[in-house]
Amino acid sequence: MNWPHWQLRTLPSSLYARMALILLAGLLVAQGVSLWLQWGERSSVVTQARAAGFADRIARTVRVLETVGEAQLDTALPALQDDDLSVARVAPSQVSPAPPRGAIGNMLATRLGSQRDIRHVDLASGPPADTTQRRFDVRLQGGQWVRITVRRAAESAPPALSNDLIAQLLATLVIVTAVVMIAVRQATRPLQQLAQAADALGNDLDAPPLPEQGSSETRSATQAFNRMQTRIKRLVNERARALASVSHDLRTPLTRLRLRAELVSDDTLRDQMAADLEAMATMLDATLDYLRGQQDQEPVRPIDINALLGSMVEDALVLGRSITLSGQAVAPFTGRLSALRRALQNLIDNAFKYGQQVSIEVQDNATQLRLSVQDNGPGIAPAELAKVTEPYYRVDSARSPHGGVGLGLSIARDIALLHDGELSLHNRPQGGLAATLCLPRS
Repeated sequence: MNWPHWQLRTLPSSLYARMALILLAGLLVAQGVSLWLQWGERSSVVTQARAAGFADRIARTVRVLETVGEAQLDTALPALQDDDLSVARVAPSQVSPAPPRGAIGNMLATRLGSQRDIRHVDLASGPPADTTQRRFDVRLQGGQWVRITVRRAAESAPPALSNDLIAQLLATLVIVTAVVMIAVRQATRPLQQLAQAADALGNDLDAPPLPEQGSSETRSATQAFNRMQTRIKRLVNERARALASVSHDLRTPLTRLRLRAELVSDDTLRDQMAADLEAMATMLDATLDYLRGQQDQEPVRPIDINALLGSMVEDALVLGRSITLSGQAVAPFTGRLSALRRALQNLIDNAFKYGQQVSIEVQDNATQLRLSVQDNGPGIAPAELAKVTEPYYRVDSARSPHGGVGLGLSIARDIALLHDGELSLHNRPQGGLAATLCLPRS
């Protein structure tokens, strides 16, 4: 079923809240229906009790009139009058032709021991005051018709539900709500654990397998997740061994080639070979560093960002570079020290590669830490900004003649993603590029 988007947006985002809300809504509807049924049953019982009392009053009146006889009827009628009941003679021509509604005829016959001819007098077309009365024409055993009018003051609305019943309904609602919340929590907890484990998988492949518990569906999902974690861990370990092997196997022939290049008598050729070997070594180191950074399992710990940036600025100043630092972090940042140092160093080296002056700006608050490395170089074409963070991608612009493999920004981006952050690039209005690490503090 396709639900409208506005209905989906009005529901809470978590599965636990949605299930609890749906069950509680059903519970409230069930309680409302139960209350409505009880109120209807109570009204029906009260109505029947009042009808029985109404029939009793008419029966007593008829019994008295039949006892005194027709000769003393006019004398007895005034004695029967009161505020709620009145009795009067009625001529046969004035008797209502309408039969009685409901079971009043049978109830009256039961109380008198025999059937009586009874007619209902309709007061709907009369004055508004008459709508508070009920009027019947009854023929006595002697043949005389009398009109009995009972005022309906006693037939007000049914009494409200008792306080004890309302308290019982509220107690039931509270107990069932608590049971529903506990049951939903137990049902959704394995899914929450699975989501947390999936989120932490990229940070810790050595985490213990999830316990296989809960419903059959959640157990199947947990088993699939544990198998996936095992396969990923095996693949990462195999890649680590392959990296170590490649690093050893490629460096050895490069070293031999450097030694052999020194034996070349032609200076120009020797310099060209040395330059090519140096470029190959640079590409190899950059590629291995990139692949090694993707599988980095460095532990997370609090990092003094101010001290880290201060040491990196001092290192750049020692090399004679022009660099400034503004702003400071308000609190330590929880992350991976070596990875953040590598990302920042790549951004600083990249900035100095294309500019002569570099500035680092720090913006920090309770939710996000922003580290921006800015240069005064030629910048990057807007169409290329989204591509330069891809591995081995280099733009064909004024920034490309400076060499490089095209992995520095890719490594910085992956490290930002490792910390649930992002790397954003934009050209500065005054010229140059600003590369910003946006790191959440959550």
